[in-house]
Amino acid sequence: MEENYSSIDLTTVKEEVANFACISESRDFIMSEEVPFNPLVIRKNLKETADALAILQKDMNLSFDGVKNVTYLFEKADKGYILDGHEIARINVFHNHCERIRKFFFGFDLDLSLRDYSDSLYLNKQIFAKISSYIDTDGDIKWNATKKLEELNLEISRLEESLRSKAANFISHFESSLQENNYYIRNDRITFLVRNSDKNKFNGFSFGTSASGQATYIEPAQFIELDNRKVNLIEDREEEIRRILQEMTYLVASVKDEYINNFESVMKLNVIFAKALYGYHHIGTIASLSTGEFVIKDAIHPLLDSKTAISNTYRLNDPYRGIVISGSNTGGKTVGLKTIGLSVVMAYLGIPIIASDARIPLFDNIYVDIDDNQSIMSSLSTFSAHISNIAKILKSATSKSLILIDELISGTDPKEAQAISLAIVERIKQLGSRFVITTHFDDIKNYSYQDPNIMLSSVGFDMNTLKPTYHYYENSIGASNALEIAKRYFDDDALVARAKDFLALNRNKEDELMEELSNQIANTKTLEEKLNLQLVKVQEQNKTLEAKINDFEKEKLELKKAYSKKLSDEIEAFKAEAKKKLAEISSKEEVKEVAKALEEKLPEAAKIIIEEHEIAVGDHVRIKDNDNIGTVESIDGKKATVIIMGMKVKAKVADLEYVRTIAKTKAVARKDNHRKYKRVEREINLVGERVEDGIARLEVYLDNAFASQMTTVKIIHGIGSGALRKACRQKLAKLSYVKSYRDGDYYDGGSAVTIVEFNNGPK
Repeated sequence: MEENYSSIDLTTVKEEVANFACISESRDFIMSEEVPFNPLVIRKNLKETADALAILQKDMNLSFDGVKNVTYLFEKADKGYILDGHEIARINVFHNHCERIRKFFFGFDLDLSLRDYSDSLYLNKQIFAKISSYIDTDGDIKWNATKKLEELNLEISRLEESLRSKAANFISHFESSLQENNYYIRNDRITFLVRNSDKNKFNGFSFGTSASGQATYIEPAQFIELDNRKVNLIEDREEEIRRILQEMTYLVASVKDEYINNFESVMKLNVIFAKALYGYHHIGTIASLSTGEFVIKDAIHPLLDSKTAISNTYRLNDPYRGIVISGSNTGGKTVGLKTIGLSVVMAYLGIPIIASDARIPLFDNIYVDIDDNQSIMSSLSTFSAHISNIAKILKSATSKSLILIDELISGTDPKEAQAISLAIVERIKQLGSRFVITTHFDDIKNYSYQDPNIMLSSVGFDMNTLKPTYHYYENSIGASNALEIAKRYFDDDALVARAKDFLALNRNKEDELMEELSNQIANTKTLEEKLNLQLVKVQEQNKTLEAKINDFEKEKLELKKAYSKKLSDEIEAFKAEAKKKLAEISSKEEVKEVAKALEEKLPEAAKIIIEEHEIAVGDHVRIKDNDNIGTVESIDGKKATVIIMGMKVKAKVADLEYVRTIAKTKAVARKDNHRKYKRVEREINLVGERVEDGIARLEVYLDNAFASQMTTVKIIHGIGSGALRKACRQKLAKLSYVKSYRDGDYYDGGSAVTIVEFNNGPK
């Protein structure tokens, strides 16, 4: 059973897509292209359009302006007909388009699917270079196309110049015999308009009379020989041109098959870019194929105005095999059905769909039954047309098919129609097909409500304005609202009221329950919409708050960076002054005085030293990422209470850093009045470190070694590229307390180490 899907507006969509194509054959291809159900073809279509759309999104486009179908000219040349210059020029133009298109794809990834088309383009540059040397872009044979043609043209030009000069002399001598003081070319021969009274005076040939009949076009005898020579030369030139055209035609015929294939490739590329341009213009989405998931998010029927149309999300996933859409007339049931069907067939054709996202399964066929007035053309009643079409669907559909039916069974007795409709739904379920059906029948709604594999959905209706909202609601029941809609058209409240009375007579308990359920669902949807609006407002407020928090954090980070920079500068200045002072002192008493003076100048923040230490009650600590110092009051398992500026703060023990101030690091005087220093090794190993990191470690090590009254130390820097050794020597040269430095001896490691001697030696 074949479908053209015009009933779901595919033909109209194709027309819009075709408008983006430049080549007429591409437009024809788009209009005649059948919806494929072969997975390989579908994936190929989607990939090609996706690649073309990606190119367009890079603000690039492959132009097809000026590309014409020249396959008939190749066929003509192949059959032995000689092409004229204009025809050959058109073929040459097509070759240039092929060359341009192929160059366009040179800069793109090799896995780009469209490269298959461009790489398949055959280019015989040798043949078309020769054609271009013979024929210009207007299709005229070039004046000097061949040596012979150039000589003939030169000879004809000289002869024509001689004839013009001779004609001027003739006019000046025989002006009285001439009707007009001019000459005319008739059959490539010079003639003069001679008065009839003198026409026999010049012994020439007559080429007819003037319009008035009072003069005759005469070729005087004195011009005959020159004209004969000119005519012969012109014939020779025409023969040479004919020979050139024959040669060019032969060359064209020799590449007929290749360039006919070229046109097929170019035409297909134009089709692909037309689909991509359609998607680019409509901000469309390339659907992705799924193994079972069926979701079309924020979809809009492509023939509606995307700026004003209501978007809806349609899902048909497990456990559901079918959707039954109910609701009022003109409420969007049919539009929703068409949108679902169109999205699938457009995806299969590689046409972008109007949605924010789409995951579509592979169906072996899509069957549609929508009343599109075809029943009138076939002399069938609406009921008969529906039954005939649905019968064909049920015979052809499989468990991998998608069935779309609008207004399941109409045009006959409602009770019988509902019974048939129920049987049809049951049969579709037995087939295992996925389906989307619209209906007004309460029996179908009841059946669907009780079936866990059918999603009962509806389209919205505003009872206040008595107008449809066009919103699609899942898991809901929609009333037809026929009486409410009738109020808009009948200016007769009594008639509508009487209709309600008749409706009440036929209502049963089940109808009342369905109405009550429908109202509850409608109220729930209204509440849901209000909550969604509130949620949007809250989300907007959260975004504003998050933005303010981010701004605060950025400002805090900038202040922290500025403070760290200032502190770093102060510490560097302090270190420079300390080194200068240490270099100048000569006694231990001066050391104490200088140390005390320097301590007073040290920034408070620099007096804090972070150490690896097990946290205990009474310790001074800092909470990580916080500059405030506090004292641990108590520890309870993994949590501690810290007193900061008189306030008790709870914190994780893991988030605490042990700190001590400079005051606690003062050397404790021994009885021999020597200072107590941290033990320093006699060598430092910098091998394998980056220059910056190594020099930073070296500087600290040398300071500690000198302060510990050491006289010599060893720096192990290795040989390598020599960069670290050079940097170490440069640093040593700048230190005032370094007396000297040299390479190690053979047993120390030679040039791989540097021996440093301090000024701590005996005075």
